[in-house]
Amino acid sequence: MKKLRRLLCVLFAVVLAVVPATPVFAIDDPDDPPEIPAVFVFEGLLEDGDVGVFIEYFVDYTIAGTPTEPITESFLAVFVDTDGTTQLRTTAPFAFNDNGYGAGIAWIFFTAAEATAFGLTSASIADYRIWFTGNPTLTWVPGPDPPKIIGTIDTWQTTGDMNLNLAVRVLTKAQALEAPWTPDDLVQVTSIGSRLTPLGESYFENAIPNLRNLAPGVFSSGTAVPVQEDIDYTTLFGAVVTGAIVVGSPVTLVSGSQIINVNAVGTFVAELEQGTVGTVTSGTATVTGSPTAIVAGTNTLTVTAAPGPPDTVTIVVNLEDTTTAFEDSALGTGLDLTPLADLWGVSRWLLSGVVWIVITILILAGVFKVTPGQFGAASGSKVLLPTLIVCLIAGALLGLLKPLVVAVAFILLTGFFVGYV
Repeated sequence: MKKLRRLLCVLFAVVLAVVPATPVFAIDDPDDPPEIPAVFVFEGLLEDGDVGVFIEYFVDYTIAGTPTEPITESFLAVFVDTDGTTQLRTTAPFAFNDNGYGAGIAWIFFTAAEATAFGLTSASIADYRIWFTGNPTLTWVPGPDPPKIIGTIDTWQTTGDMNLNLAVRVLTKAQALEAPWTPDDLVQVTSIGSRLTPLGESYFENAIPNLRNLAPGVFSSGTAVPVQEDIDYTTLFGAVVTGAIVVGSPVTLVSGSQIINVNAVGTFVAELEQGTVGTVTSGTATVTGSPTAIVAGTNTLTVTAAPGPPDTVTIVVNLEDTTTAFEDSALGTGLDLTPLADLWGVSRWLLSGVVWIVITILILAGVFKVTPGQFGAASGSKVLLPTLIVCLIAGALLGLLKPLVVAVAFILLTGFFVGYV
């Protein structure tokens, strides 16, 4: 029996010798209880209804000395439900400067589905609690309970550009951290405004997972998908005047000048199609700002005096596009062939176009004759195409050729030239 006892004692001693001791982690309490300076909630960052919680913390170990354990292992941030006890989500801060102690941030995120399941709502902002507490699995000295602070939510943002709001919060906090984290430089000034430095990106991208999608505005570089907008280049004439004071409202206007009757003071609206412009001038009724320019879209005009009624205002409208702009450059000048066109019963554009084509042919003939070529003075044809193009462009700029005609001719000539080459 004694031999058996001795054998068991020897075996027990051998086991104690070969089995390593399990360490017991111990950590000093901070100099003061941890602090939560501010908590900001952002709703709708990636989808309607998601919730991001930005938690600022401060854990002071100035006197006790920075623990060897990083804050990721020693402290937790907890989002607590309105009952004050139910822990909805827990996260550990990211250890960066001084092992994560001192000032820093923690981030908690709920998807829209999770926020709905938990019933998260800004209406209950005063009832939610944020805990910043020591890890209960560690031994705290003097302890025995882990250090803990309970905070509330300062702001819960539900409107506005939420990605921009979070970006502003991140950059503001990064700027504030530069002083205690000296010489670390977290924010830089770029041509597009303040942005995180590479060091700042290193901290905040780890502290806030998926930050590039949550707040792309904090980064000096990134990717963006361009938005293809459908631009309507159509121009057409159209103008309608409406209003309670307009006699016969709605009144459809025609190109040119017309008189509109009004029966009282007040406002009326001139609705113009894209490409239509004009002016409104006082008649027997007084219009504010007369003569007032009206443009495509909705134009609201005010009659301040109508001694009649009925009284009148004059409205002049016309189509203003590239063609009319070039035409205006010729009208009333020596190039205006309107009287001759009226005499022959054709449009001004037709007559001026024919005249300019004849002039162009004469110019081309003269160029061909005087330009030396490979086989003689009259064989130089290489400059004819450039000369023709210059003549076409000049005809459009002088208001003698319609821009559409010039564009079609240019396309045909260019295609012919490419095919020829």
